[in-house]
Amino acid sequence: MAGSFDFDPYDAPLSSPAAAVCVCRYDASQAGDAQYQTLPNVRCDQIQYREGPEPPAARFSYVLDDATADAPAPADFGGLWPIDASGPYVVRNDDRLVVLVTSPSGAQRILFDGFAQSPQVDLTSRSQRVSFLALGAAVRCWDVPIGGRRQRNADDPRNGNVVDVELPSRFNPDGRPNCTPDGADVNQGDASASYPVFLDPHIDRVPDPRTFWTLGKFVRYVLSVYNDQTYVNNPDFERLDALLQSRPPINGSAFVDMNAGDAKGYSAADVVVRDFDATNTPWPEALAAQLDHAGFGLRFVTGEDGVGAPRNEIEIYRKDADDAGLIRELLLPDAGDDLNPARCNVAAMHLHRDTRPIVNAVTVETNQRRVELSVVLAPGFIPTAGDETATNRIQFLRANLAAAAGDSQRKYRYYVADEAGDGHWNPAAASWSNAALDLSPVFPNDDEGGSTYVKRLRPGSTSLVTRDAQGRRLRAQLALSRNYNGAAPAVWDGTGDWQPISGGWELLEDRLGVFVVVEDPEAWPIGDFTGLTAQEPSRTLRGVTSQANPSAPNTRFFLRLTTVVDDDLMLPAAVDARPASPTKFTRRRRVDARDHFGMETVAAHSAFNAAAIPVTLRDDTPRALAWAEQLRSAHELPPMAGSVTVPSLITSYRVGDRVARINGRDVGLQTNVGADQGESPVYPVISALTWEFTADRQATVIELADARV
Repeated sequence: MAGSFDFDPYDAPLSSPAAAVCVCRYDASQAGDAQYQTLPNVRCDQIQYREGPEPPAARFSYVLDDATADAPAPADFGGLWPIDASGPYVVRNDDRLVVLVTSPSGAQRILFDGFAQSPQVDLTSRSQRVSFLALGAAVRCWDVPIGGRRQRNADDPRNGNVVDVELPSRFNPDGRPNCTPDGADVNQGDASASYPVFLDPHIDRVPDPRTFWTLGKFVRYVLSVYNDQTYVNNPDFERLDALLQSRPPINGSAFVDMNAGDAKGYSAADVVVRDFDATNTPWPEALAAQLDHAGFGLRFVTGEDGVGAPRNEIEIYRKDADDAGLIRELLLPDAGDDLNPARCNVAAMHLHRDTRPIVNAVTVETNQRRVELSVVLAPGFIPTAGDETATNRIQFLRANLAAAAGDSQRKYRYYVADEAGDGHWNPAAASWSNAALDLSPVFPNDDEGGSTYVKRLRPGSTSLVTRDAQGRRLRAQLALSRNYNGAAPAVWDGTGDWQPISGGWELLEDRLGVFVVVEDPEAWPIGDFTGLTAQEPSRTLRGVTSQANPSAPNTRFFLRLTTVVDDDLMLPAAVDARPASPTKFTRRRRVDARDHFGMETVAAHSAFNAAAIPVTLRDDTPRALAWAEQLRSAHELPPMAGSVTVPSLITSYRVGDRVARINGRDVGLQTNVGADQGESPVYPVISALTWEFTADRQATVIELADARV
């Protein structure tokens, strides 16, 4: 049986229904619907949300209707512009406004909540326009800048009282930790609201209760102390610390896989805040200063609290391949297809990818490594027989030094390591020598046999790396020996018996060595010694006789100086380019962090380390590497900037969302490479979102940016 039918498809609409937009004055002191007063003569022209420390902004204009003389709303700028203008249809400065939108389906949403500011009049021969700007409720976070800090008493760093003091809010000053111990937060039992506080950075005890401010700790502290949540609510703190960690590839891999499940395709390390003084800075700007630098973002979000009132929150997010972020897609019809708005949400698009700012390798410049060592000094003068006589010794008295010749000023007072080869007396050869001190026992050659230090002057430090039983740093020490048989000058080899000298000397300011400051070097009081191997039982060292004409009991002595000197190398805090960076060239940048990261070791055979290997007491290499890795992550991909216009009101997109691709044209927006090797994709982030309401259209303008600071 034959049959047929006809089907005439309807034409695809070329536009979508508009949403109803309503502007209301909001009064939080009222209840229910009474909180909202509709303003029929006010039109919302534009709402914009931006990434970073910027409150949302909205532009409004008055609908001026002079068709009837008895219209209730003012029809002329004279009834709206004056500062004392009032009435139910007049928006005054600081009035709180809410923009409500009702979708064609009937769903209602709050698009904006803020305070009216900046009225403007535009008057021409043909028209008049009265408009004003409103800033989101988050603008109240700028009213009071950061001042003072919240600090815990130093006598009980874990459980002591917390006091608000008028001291600078300076985090990790000069690279010193000044945060309370881990596990000793305020509200410690509530992971969603716990936060650390300041601690005295000068505490010097063992164990050290201080910890460094990490990015997670910093954010939790700033939000807890300086945001009272009257207008903007804080995020849940429970996952902030983990969110704000550096996530480099795991060892042995050049790629980061954020979706590897339990077998994580990345390692995690805390990002330590550099020395940062937030005093007199609005707290959103203080947060952004640290977050932006490390490649993280913040946004202000407006919504509803569940009972009809507006609710504003601050949210913090990653910009890398963290799979927790929302991924969006744009729609275009296939090339050559008819236009169907149901399959197209792009009215205009302008995109730009710039590879010029790429930095895919980072070297963090740290402080020089510091080494505590013991070095045997040599006389920086030529001893002369006969100088020990009473007549000749007079010239070496301190009172006579001003009139003495240069060599005489140094005689029997000047002992040097001669690290630069300026010259010293060699007791073993009884001759003057210009051989420089060999520091290779402390600074060994590299793997290729090359020297790791240069022969230069290295003044010693007055304090050591080693600490006493109370946790205080020991002072530089000078000791004497009469039975040492090693070389001088030389790094001490651990031999000989040594008696500490309690005073009468000071470190040289320009080189490694000491200057004897007693009145008479022949009567140098060196203090008591209670050990078993006294080198000068009389407590007075005859410093002239023992060098000029040594004989028992005043045999020649050697001086051993224990101090701290700088290495010529920094910490190995450098990361190389990853294959995921879409350039074949290595683009390295060096970041100055000398004020923050360092290493302190005690050399082998030092006075306070009898072992044959050095002991490391401080090593910031892991933290410096974490900083370098996070900086690389923030800069290794090309920024993608541009805008996309969607020809309707879209409320599902948010600042911080990532845009992955343009469907219909099969165009991916991924900015990194290495997908075949397991690298998680990185996409450009929505940095600004603008809703436009005009007489003939509604549109959503999305600004894309993957620009890294």
